[in-house]
Amino acid sequence: MAKFVVIGLGKFGFYLAKKLAEEKQEVLCLDKDENVIEQISEDVSEAIIGDATRKEVLKGLGIQEADRVVVAIGDLSASILITLYLKELGCKFILAKANDEDHARILSLLGADKIVIPEKDAAIKEAQGLVTPNILDFLPLLPGFSVAQIDPPPAFIGKSFKELQLRSKYHVYVIAIRNKHTGRLVLLPSADHVIEKDEELYLVGRKEELTAISKNI
Repeated sequence: MAKFVVIGLGKFGFYLAKKLAEEKQEVLCLDKDENVIEQISEDVSEAIIGDATRKEVLKGLGIQEADRVVVAIGDLSASILITLYLKELGCKFILAKANDEDHARILSLLGADKIVIPEKDAAIKEAQGLVTPNILDFLPLLPGFSVAQIDPPPAFIGKSFKELQLRSKYHVYVIAIRNKHTGRLVLLPSADHVIEKDEELYLVGRKEELTAISKNI
C-alpha cells in the first residue's frame, strides 16, 4: 500500500483523493477549507486543515515518507510556492496540477515529476476516443488481470522494450503506447520501439505485477 498526500481539495483533488482511497491506498489530505475537509474525512486515512503555502505545515506532514504528493491547487503563486517547498523538503515524487502550458512549464522547471492540465488532458483523451475507439472498451480480460496506464519511469526512457525485458522481469505485456502531446496511439508496438519521455504505456498483467512495476516509477 502506497502513501499519498493530496494538497488542495478542489474538484480535481477531492475526486482524486477519494479514488485513491477506494483503491485501498493510504491518503492524507490537506486544505484550508474546514467544510471540504469534513466532507472527505471519513473516506481517507487522514484529513487536515492547514495552509500548504507555509513550509512548516508541509514539513509537519512527513512529506519525505510519502510515495506521491499531489499539488492539486489551481492558484498559480500558491502551487509554485508549494512545489518549491516540497522539493526543498526532499519529496520523492510530485504530481502537480497546472492551469495552462505556461503554468506547467514553471512547475516543470521547479522539479515537478509529472504535470497534468485536467481540462486539456481530458479533451485530448475524448477527442482520441471519438476518432479511435478506446482499446480498453473492447479488451476482454481474464479474471485477475488488469490494464494499467503509466508514464515510463526515468530508467525506461531511451531504451527499447527488448532491452527492458518487461515480460521476463515483470510478467506484464505492452499492448499500446500513446504520445501525450499528439494523442497518436500505437497498438502492439514492436520490441525495437525506443521509449520516449512524452509517451505513456498501456500494460496488461495481474494486478500485483502491475503494482510492482508502478513502484519503480
